[in-house]
Amino acid sequence: MFEKVTVRFEEIIMIAVGLLLPSIVTVGVFFRYVLKTDLYAIEEIEIFLAIWFYFMGAAYCSYKGTHITADILQAMTKSFKLRKAYALVATGLSLVISVVFTYWCTDMIVYAWEKTPTTAVWKIPLFAQYLAVYFSMILMSIYTLRDFVRACRRRPEPDDSEMKCGRCPDIEENPANG
Repeated sequence: MFEKVTVRFEEIIMIAVGLLLPSIVTVGVFFRYVLKTDLYAIEEIEIFLAIWFYFMGAAYCSYKGTHITADILQAMTKSFKLRKAYALVATGLSLVISVVFTYWCTDMIVYAWEKTPTTAVWKIPLFAQYLAVYFSMILMSIYTLRDFVRACRRRPEPDDSEMKCGRCPDIEENPANG
C-alpha cells in the first residue's frame, strides 16, 4: 500500500511538472524573443519545478530499478555466489550512501524550517524546494533497502549452473546465433 501511494504521488508530480515546466519555458522564450520583454524572475519558478521534477524522477527510477548502475561484473561472472556478493556490496554501499544523504537532507530541512530562507523575487520558501530533495532521498533509501533485502534473499536460478559461455546462457543452444 505504501509503495502504491508513493509511486502514484511520484507519477503525478512527474506528469504535472513534466507538462508545466516546458510550457513555462516556452512562454518565457515567447515573451523574451517575440514580445521583446521579460517575465520577471520566471527562472525562480522554473528552478522550483525542475527540482521537484528531477528528484521525483530519481526516486521513481530507484523504485523501478532503472537508474544508472555499473554492474558489469555481475553480467560477466558465471559464479552465482560471486554475483550475489557483487550485488550485496553494490546495494549495501548504495544503502549506506543514501542513508547518509538522507541524514544530511534532514539537516537541510531543519535549517530551512528554522531560518525560513526564500527566493529573491517571488519569496518562495526554500523549504518547499528542499522538501523535494528530502522526500526523494527518503524514498530512495527505502527502495535501496528493499533492493538490499532482495539481494540477500537471492537464490540461484535453474539456468545459473547451465551457462555454456560467459556472455549469454543460450548462445550455443540457439542455431540462429551461429
